[in-house]
Formats: sequence, C-alpha cells, structure tokens
Amino acid sequence: MGRLLILLSAVLATADTAAIELASGHDATIGVEVGYVNIDGYPSWTEGGYGKLRYDDDGLVLHRAYLDYSGRLTDTLNAHLVLEAYEDDVGSPIDFTEAYVEWRPVPRSATRYRVRLGMFYPRLSLENTGAGWSTPYTLSSSAINTWVAEEIRTTGIEFSMSHRPAALNGAHTFSINLTAFGGNDPAGSLLAWKGWSVHDRQSRPSDDLPLPPVPQLLPGGMFGHQEPYAEPFLELDDALGFFVNLEWRMGQRLLLRIARYDNEADPTVFERGQYGWYTEFNHVGVQATLPGELGLFAQWMGGSTVMGPWLGEWYPVDAEYDAYYLMLTRAFDRHRVSVRFDDFSVTDNDEIPDDDNGEEGRAWTATYQYALNDIATIAVEWMSIRSDRPAFAYFGTDASVTEKQAQLAVRLRF
Repeated sequence: MGRLLILLSAVLATADTAAIELASGHDATIGVEVGYVNIDGYPSWTEGGYGKLRYDDDGLVLHRAYLDYSGRLTDTLNAHLVLEAYEDDVGSPIDFTEAYVEWRPVPRSATRYRVRLGMFYPRLSLENTGAGWSTPYTLSSSAINTWVAEEIRTTGIEFSMSHRPAALNGAHTFSINLTAFGGNDPAGSLLAWKGWSVHDRQSRPSDDLPLPPVPQLLPGGMFGHQEPYAEPFLELDDALGFFVNLEWRMGQRLLLRIARYDNEADPTVFERGQYGWYTEFNHVGVQATLPGELGLFAQWMGGSTVMGPWLGEWYPVDAEYDAYYLMLTRAFDRHRVSVRFDDFSVTDNDEIPDDDNGEEGRAWTATYQYALNDIATIAVEWMSIRSDRPAFAYFGTDASVTEKQAQLAVRLRF
C-alpha cells in the first residue's frame, strides 16, 4: 500500500480546499477511498483464487484513488479522461478507465445531438453515476455493474440524440445511443470461468485479470494455451460490435433504459494468449422516485457468451447468463441508507468435462453513509454472497459457499 498511501497523504494535505482551481473550461475531481475490511470468504479472484470478493484478508486497504478530468477544447468539443489507481498486482498502479472526446453542437431546437469518440462505458449503469464511474449509493456495485466494470468497455464512436417534445410540456425526454466499437473481443471469459462477483474494482487496459485455475485452463487442458489471465479490451478479429440504448426520462421521477450489446467477436480466434468470445446481452433498467422520496433502482441483464468452433450441439464453452438487482435508497440530510438484492446465474450448455461453469447465486448488501462535509463521507457496508457453483469442487470446496464482507470506509472528493 506504500505508493498509494503517499498519494493519499498528498491529497489529505490539501483537504482544507474543496475545489481545485483550474483554468476556465476545465474541471477535475480527485477521489480517494480508504477503509478497513473484515472478510469471511475464500481466496480472492484478484489473487488467482476462486472467491467472489475483491479481498481475502482483513485489514486496512486503499480501495481506489482516481482523477476524473473534463476539459473544453473548443466551444463544442470536450475531452474526458478518468485515471484509476490501485495497489494490487493485477496491472499498473495507475491507468485510465475512460478516455474520449465528445462533440456537442449548440442546440437549435428541442432535439440535441452528441458524438463521442474513444474508450468509454456503454450507457448501462443506473447506479454508477458519480465521478470516476463511482456509485453514490453503496461501496460495491451490483453484480451486473461489477461485471460491466470488469469486462465491458466500448472503444469506438457513439452517436446520441435526445428529444423533448413540446407537446408533452417538456416533461418527457426520449433518447437513443448508437455505438460501433472494437476492442472487446475476449469479454465473457471472466464471467464464464470465474462467474459473477460483487465489488468496486474497475478494469484498466493494462490489467491482467486472473482466471481461476480450473482443470481445463491448466497446462495439458483443452484450454491450456489460454494465458492464466483475461485481457477483455483486446481487438482480435478486426470486426466491429454494436451497442444500442433507448431511453425515456420523465423529469426527475422516472427513467427507463432498454439496451442491446453485441461484440460480434469471432469465437474461433486465438491471439496473444486470448480466445475470442462471442458475447451478447439484452438489458432493461428502471429508476424511479417513490413516495417519501424513496429511490428505486432495478436492472436486468440476460445474454450468452460462447468460445471455440461449433461442435454440432454446443461450443466448447457455451454459457447463458442472467442477473438482476433491486435497490432502495433514501437520503436524510447528511445521511443515506441503501439496501440492494442481487440475483445472478450462469447456465452451462456444453458438456466439456472438468469445465462446469454453471452458477446460481444471490447477494444482499446494506450500506449507511454520513457526509461529514463536502469533502469527506464515512460509509459502513455489510455484504453476504451465496453461490452454488459446481466448479468450486475443483478446489476442494463445497459447491455451495457463502462469503461475507464488512467494511468501514472514508470517501474523499475534491
């Protein structure tokens, strides 16, 4: 933790200043999250194990440090860069999670347009709306958005159009996002071989994401040529994927998203120690403000991921996946309480021995946060994840396991 504690000390030295003075047209947010975790689980996947949690030991941790920068290049062109720092052995200490330019022409009607070019998250998450793609509601993202943070990123061009009809008194906004992208061909390998997780880590291009040592991934196994890690942001077949999102917003009370992702990857490609995975999913998300200013969040995702040549009945790795979460959140002055329930599954359609990727699980998360001031927030979170996964037996563990995590964290924003 030494290198990042130096960074934390430097940030804390400026804690009496809530804003960073930048030139006009430029804006930056620095975030640091540090805390203590108490773990009742199994060897973490980040250490090459099979556990669902990010950590496998109790102790003081620096969850993350990040810089979220936006700068105006011209009157209608902006640049956006997010740098993320971790103290682990998965990748470089500091690397970017998003980097793009965005063109927003001056609106001349009720219809607005936007074009993004670069690497960015697809418009999916309802909970990760803060700077640095953080969630203001919990410390850990839902299973759906944890996987998005692990493996899904679009590198390409996005066209967006939104319209607010005057006939509806301007209370409704309809939007569409169309993205053509590359660089996400191995996405799906972590979900199939590791399964779902719940945590707060976001993958960067330099990261080598450890895969669990299932028998077929070991030397001599059917997939023994695969590196012992996944690199989900590679381009392997020079084919473009697509992402489409439709959105309806009714003021601040209701938001509905319906999306389709398809990476169009060739599942027979093998390059740089990584297989191509044809991965696709549908997505529906709803955010609503209920009576009593109670916030409701719900997302569902269902799709499939396959790898290898068609064998007549299935692919060598042939998995369907499904997940949803429901979250209720309420703010009381400086306090916020959030409760989330996750349900997730993977159905293994192939019959390759020693490579059972089936899974069923659910997770409960409860988070309390108290804002000390505009800079610092204290958060307490408890989480329990139960997973039924036959592959656990490969490691001498029961097929059904329950992992628990409690953490106390301080979140700093400048």
